Amino acid sequence: MPHDRFYIDAPLKDRVSLQGEELHHLHRVMRKKAGDTLELVNGKKELALGKIFSISKWEAQIDILQTEHKEPLLPPMILIQALPKLPLLDFIIQKGTELGVSTFYLYPSAHSEKKELSPTQMQRLNHILIASMKQCGRLDLPTLEMGFPSLDIPLFFGDLSENAPPLSQKGKLPGALAIGPEKGFTEKEILELREKGTGVRLAPYTLRAETAALTGLSILADTIYQK
Repeated sequence: MPHDRFYIDAPLKDRVSLQGEELHHLHRVMRKKAGDTLELVNGKKELALGKIFSISKWEAQIDILQTEHKEPLLPPMILIQALPKLPLLDFIIQKGTELGVSTFYLYPSAHSEKKELSPTQMQRLNHILIASMKQCGRLDLPTLEMGFPSLDIPLFFGDLSENAPPLSQKGKLPGALAIGPEKGFTEKEILELREKGTGVRLAPYTLRAETAALTGLSILADTIYQK
């Protein structure tokens, strides 16, 4: 993780004001002071070099010295995750961001123990997104949505049927991957998913929800190198 990289939800030009948790990390943890340089990202494919003009416990005024734009390294990769237990969801969001997910869709399936997320829980997930984006060097912040989407790109879903083909053979990007909760999809959900996409095997054995999500994402991400 670039230790001098901070997130701000603002255009990276002229002079910006850093506040909140990022300011606390800048001021109290990193002990930065006026005149120090740092990197800023806004999750919109931009990276800026900045210089601290002034700093206090309320805000840091930062002058933008230069800005560069970089496109994501992967085509769109979507994860549609049936709500698992919250610790598992934290893990999936963190590692999915590192693997290149562009959009996370969370929805309650029949076997989901949790049927909705509170504003506080959504805020926590957004904090995980930001921290993971900074850690892995991405400049694009993944989006987090609720509900099962309608898609115009190929959809793949974890299917335990013996005749389901491996994702490594069928997968491609842009693409979406649907993963069930800890207890898996119901038979009705599998039938509905088969009308929308392709059932695939992710591994020789049955995987836990978080293992299935990250295994499937790794396989999809790797398809861009299979020419």
